[in-house]
Amino acid sequence: MRKPLIAMSVLLLAAAGVVRAEVAAEAIPPEVILQFGPLAVGLIQMQFPNPPVKVDPSADKAVGYHVQEAYAVMALPDRSLTAKSVDDAGDKEVPVGVIATRALSLQEKDSVVSGDRLAVADFNGVFKIPLFFLSVKGNGANRELEVYSKGGKSILTVPLKKQASDAATPLNVHLSNIDTEKKRLDVTVSLGGAYEGTINLGAVDL
Repeated sequence: MRKPLIAMSVLLLAAAGVVRAEVAAEAIPPEVILQFGPLAVGLIQMQFPNPPVKVDPSADKAVGYHVQEAYAVMALPDRSLTAKSVDDAGDKEVPVGVIATRALSLQEKDSVVSGDRLAVADFNGVFKIPLFFLSVKGNGANRELEVYSKGGKSILTVPLKKQASDAATPLNVHLSNIDTEKKRLDVTVSLGGAYEGTINLGAVDL
């Protein structure tokens, strides 16, 4: 008798919107990244010749994920990014890489950073791609991720913590807490296989 009651309770909660199927991000296929990664790098370098952080992005080790093909996050590491370069960061910021998104911007409490504050790459008039230029600075024993977009002022500072991950992927991203109703998600950024920090993203109209 107990199992039918539990099953009925779950069905009722689901009907009331209390229980929702968890939405998971899917990896962008390697062949797609191989095809479009170099185009993205060329586009960034052409349209933003003087970015707020002098990043030399590499498509060779780019990774990306999408959510139901509506939102996407791609990470393009700086060619010099390693755990040691993060360890050596001080007052002078160390370039980390670029995060390019599809229809996502930084979440600020109940709103997102609007389009007029974003560096937006125009992909042949078909896609508009928000860009975030990343660097690391040292503050004593601590390391902080600085996030830039349009202009020379950081729009977000994220504390980093020591966390071992895949060193073969210098700049990695993991999407979690995906809420398709509120159009928000969290992105954990891994640096050099040794540090990580989390940023919040939300849907943006461009």
